[in-house]
Amino acid sequence: MLPADDPGWASYADAILRLHGTPAVEVDLAQPVAVKARAAFASAGLDGPFGLVTPCNPRGQGASPHTNETLLARFLAELDAAGKRYVRADGLSRDRRHVEQGVALAWPRADVVALARKWDQSAIYWWDGAAFWVVGALTHTAPMRLGGA
Repeated sequence: MLPADDPGWASYADAILRLHGTPAVEVDLAQPVAVKARAAFASAGLDGPFGLVTPCNPRGQGASPHTNETLLARFLAELDAAGKRYVRADGLSRDRRHVEQGVALAWPRADVVALARKWDQSAIYWWDGAAFWVVGALTHTAPMRLGGA
């Protein structure tokens, strides 16, 4: 795939990350990540690099809410059955009308990308400890750093 094959590609750099927890934390991926958000990552067990992946809307193509709920249930059941630890995390459009439910995984980047490919995802978000990146899974492109230079 190329970025042009994913109708939502241009919006990836302008997304909001919602990390589930008490309280939930939202991070504007177009901005540098604040100290408070970094502390929330650490308290959720994400104190090093981690990736964000969703099973929803495969290949960037909009799926019905029912299909996305089914995909998410299968995805989480697979992670649970394998004993894989994850933190629930969602990607939201800036206006918060579009939500893609997923997880944050403190795995090696190659493993997160492989999982995304298995679930037909164009890309993942990757936190390297300093910034978020959009990293292609099915999409062949250079990683894109988010949050300013």
